[in-house]
Amino acid sequence: MKVAGVSFYFVLYIVAIVTVFVITMERDHLLKERDEDIAHLVELHLKPIELSPYEDTVKFFIDPDKLATIEPITLRARVDGPIEKEDVRFSVVKVWRSDAVNTTEEDPGTAAVSNVSGDAVLSYAQAREGIYIFQLAAHKERVVREGSTMKVTIRDTSYSIPYSGMLESIDRDTTLMMALVEKSGINPLQLTMNVQEREENWILGPPFRKKIFVGGIEDIARATFSGQDPAHIERDGDSYVTLVWDRPSLGTQRFVVRGNAARGLGEKDISSVDFSVTVVPPKFISQPGAKGFWGVPYIFDGTISGINPLDLSVAASHDGVTIGLPAVAGRDTVIPQKEWNALEFSVLYHGFPIKEHRVAITAPPPPQIRWLRQDIDRPNNLFTVSVSASDAINGPVRMSLEAQPSGIARIDKIRGTSFNIAVSLQTKPSAVFLKLTATDQYGGQAVSTKQFNIPE
Repeated sequence: MKVAGVSFYFVLYIVAIVTVFVITMERDHLLKERDEDIAHLVELHLKPIELSPYEDTVKFFIDPDKLATIEPITLRARVDGPIEKEDVRFSVVKVWRSDAVNTTEEDPGTAAVSNVSGDAVLSYAQAREGIYIFQLAAHKERVVREGSTMKVTIRDTSYSIPYSGMLESIDRDTTLMMALVEKSGINPLQLTMNVQEREENWILGPPFRKKIFVGGIEDIARATFSGQDPAHIERDGDSYVTLVWDRPSLGTQRFVVRGNAARGLGEKDISSVDFSVTVVPPKFISQPGAKGFWGVPYIFDGTISGINPLDLSVAASHDGVTIGLPAVAGRDTVIPQKEWNALEFSVLYHGFPIKEHRVAITAPPPPQIRWLRQDIDRPNNLFTVSVSASDAINGPVRMSLEAQPSGIARIDKIRGTSFNIAVSLQTKPSAVFLKLTATDQYGGQAVSTKQFNIPE
């Protein structure tokens, strides 16, 4: 009796250890899946910022009777990358000045830099004759290290991911800006107009907007600008105007924008810039499937080719009932419930619908039954058969068994994904016929039969 008691507790102890091990494995698997999903989102949406000057060297003039410029010299740099730019912080790291004799390092505190509509605008007062080089830094706080993890902010949502050395510098960049300051007579500057890209792609639907940067004049309000149909010019900045094309049409459209500084200086007051826009139908980067099934995860990727994913969002519904999805378009998973008939997805560009997708929802495919192996145990007069079966998402099914001769076989359980069938050989049958019926949670049913000849 004492030995029997020890055996029982030992078995109970082993069962407890196995249970804890299974729970731990399931927890680790779920945490790994969560980290992989977040890492994919970060990889998709978090791109490094890039800082670069609009012009390699900007020339400024000092009046003949002055030692330095009367007005501060100003330089402009742009931030490239699929990010919101209005909250990028800029700072001046170093300032060098070189003249005909030597090169000196100036106090960076004498230069001021600010964020103007996402651009870095640097101002340096009382510039003497010479060449100035400014080292400018940009920083956007999206990634914050917290011990062995990193806090990543995308739009209004924060995520915690394992530490990555690559992300240490993704929010920072530097560039050099150069200004040439020289003495001259009263020599008004030429009106200049430029754009970031001369050729652009756009998608059919939302209005097209393009900034046209203006230089060489102090007061942009006095200047006049003209575009061409079907677009118009809007004034919404101190150093640029915006061409707006409200209803883009398919194909390539070339635009020419002309400016007049209205200073009475002839050709110095005249400038123009041209660019082209190719409009194409919106196209999914990853074409989503047209069919889904109850209980089977459906993955929808709302990113559109040629459009910044941060400018997109997705509205989803089933049979007219709204489904909540993250604010930023990306890979989203929806698990259709039983009796759903359809999923509808609408991709929005700044709230403007540009692409629709409809998915028909039906019952999933019936279960699959697989005959795996068979063994014969002569000492125990048993013939065993192993079978596996699962639903469309590899979940358990309910299994029933019929046999001929009747009553000769039994199955070890009625629900699961793997089953063992034991056939008694007490009556020395020469063959046995087995019929299996598997039913899943959605009512799908599969039948499989097989006859086994029993060797003597």
